[in-house]
Amino acid sequence: MTAKEQPVTRQPIERPADAVFVTGTGRCGSTLVSHLLRDHPRVLSLSELFNHLTDMYRLTASVFPEGRCGAGQFWEILSARHPVNRMLSRHGVAPKEVLYPVSETSRYTGATGVPAVLLTTLPHLSDDPEALYDEMATAVAGFPEATAGEHYARLFGWLCGRFDKDVWVERSGGSLILASQYLRHFPEARFVHIVRDGRDVAVSMTRHHGFRMAAIVMGLGLAVGRDVYSLGPGELDALSPEQVPDDLRSFLPDRFDAEAFRAYAIPPSLFGAYWSDEMERGLAALSEVPRDRVLHLWYEDILDRPAESLGLLAEFLGPRYADDDWLRRCEARVAAPASAWTDLPPDERDRLDQACRKGFDVLSAHGVARGARRPVGGAA
Repeated sequence: MTAKEQPVTRQPIERPADAVFVTGTGRCGSTLVSHLLRDHPRVLSLSELFNHLTDMYRLTASVFPEGRCGAGQFWEILSARHPVNRMLSRHGVAPKEVLYPVSETSRYTGATGVPAVLLTTLPHLSDDPEALYDEMATAVAGFPEATAGEHYARLFGWLCGRFDKDVWVERSGGSLILASQYLRHFPEARFVHIVRDGRDVAVSMTRHHGFRMAAIVMGLGLAVGRDVYSLGPGELDALSPEQVPDDLRSFLPDRFDAEAFRAYAIPPSLFGAYWSDEMERGLAALSEVPRDRVLHLWYEDILDRPAESLGLLAEFLGPRYADDDWLRRCEARVAAPASAWTDLPPDERDRLDQACRKGFDVLSAHGVARGARRPVGGAA
């Protein structure tokens, strides 16, 4: 029986549940943590939900609307089929984290688009994600009017009841960018911040389809002055040739070229600067959280000392989550990748190292060092 096939021991009900976010800059090891937590018998592991709801963090405002909203509006957020993820799926370059099993018999395809919550979150939980999607739709239809944060908490509580779990842990790659929104809408949540050497993060980002696409969309937006993936056909036709740089023209929504996408070169130093900027903004936000509700956990420590590091994570979740069998299973699944940034040509390596300096300085200023033995950082 796999972790996705946990038996349901009682009827799904809405119930309060502990709330935890695993966050980071992306390519920092949080996906590994999400998969390990899925194997914990008391933890509901929610993977990539807010990444996909925001279509790679483009649509944050619509995912966290102001004021109160009804069940119908909330379901529209969960079930939306967004253009960037649809484009990647349609052209066969979706990130490997996308788990929805597109096939000739699947309900949704790359052409139709896949509802955001079905891309990864539900397949991460169930071997029959479409059935779970229908079950969730029925449950959400009965939700009373509420704020966005209340809706998400009610949904996650329902899922905890559905799978007989005690705590939900949401993890989206690159979600450190949402730290301020999380704090606003989930004021009682706790945070596990996964940290990895920014130079290795940057090299990994150059190879990852999701982060490559995010950089391309950002480049197009800076050139055009608008998010091109939010433009309609007429608005795209109205773009003048001089508005779009030649090297980005193949990535416009109406002419996306998968081969050009795979071949497009992005310097690691660009992602190094991104890592530094996100570390600065994210740690500024997390510094507002009481320090006993924040755990900074280094990916390198998980690789070097998995039992100790993941034991620290379980301790942070709470005494009921101590589980030696789980730790032994985790140890067997952790494998260290080879460091990549030191293999770069000297000039490129130096540029990357310089781009990451600010991020390392921020970590040092906040006291986020390797080998932590207790939750650190945050407000006293």
